[in-house]
Amino acid sequence: MSEERSHRNRTLWLIGTLHAFTHLYQVALLPLYLRIQQDLKLSSVEQATLLVTILGVAYFLPSYPLGVLADRLSRKKLLMIGLAINGLGFVGLSLAPNYGWALVSVAAAGFGGSFYHPAATALIARLFPEARGRALGLVGIGASVGFFAGPLYAGWRAVTSGSWRTPVFELGLAGILAAILFAWLADEERKTPALQESSPNPPPTWGSGPT
Repeated sequence: MSEERSHRNRTLWLIGTLHAFTHLYQVALLPLYLRIQQDLKLSSVEQATLLVTILGVAYFLPSYPLGVLADRLSRKKLLMIGLAINGLGFVGLSLAPNYGWALVSVAAAGFGGSFYHPAATALIARLFPEARGRALGLVGIGASVGFFAGPLYAGWRAVTSGSWRTPVFELGLAGILAAILFAWLADEERKTPALQESSPNPPPTWGSGPT
């Protein structure tokens, strides 16, 4: 396997990991509603479920502007920043002393998650112009892993630790670490050999003839 292909495959796996975190955060709170309601002394469980609704609204509203940014800025940096914000939102939620703090935290987490799809799709298309469908299909597996693992881990850790805050903090911290790892190991775009950067047969200028 060539060095370029190895780098691209590594980046693809990392993008898939970010995909898992993006969707993990969207469902991790589902088994924690009653514990959140009791801890924050909410009047109804609907207030706890509203946290996920706010996260979802904050996730989809900025999608178009972030797509514009993905055409203009570094996609790798956008992915790293987005996951870091997503993770920080969950860390903030785990420390929430009241409901208002919790609402702001999940809104921040949702906003961070909205960075993923515009930047990831554009970066994959750039890295794998010859096999975009296959690359996107492999990365799509990450979403399923996140949807499966999020509630499972959150519910298990809440039971073993006795607090809903523990899994929320741990998942947030894991996302921040994953963002740092992505920034360190992922490639921005395809590495083009120097010989391919200049055309061996440049187009003739106007009026020039054979020499």
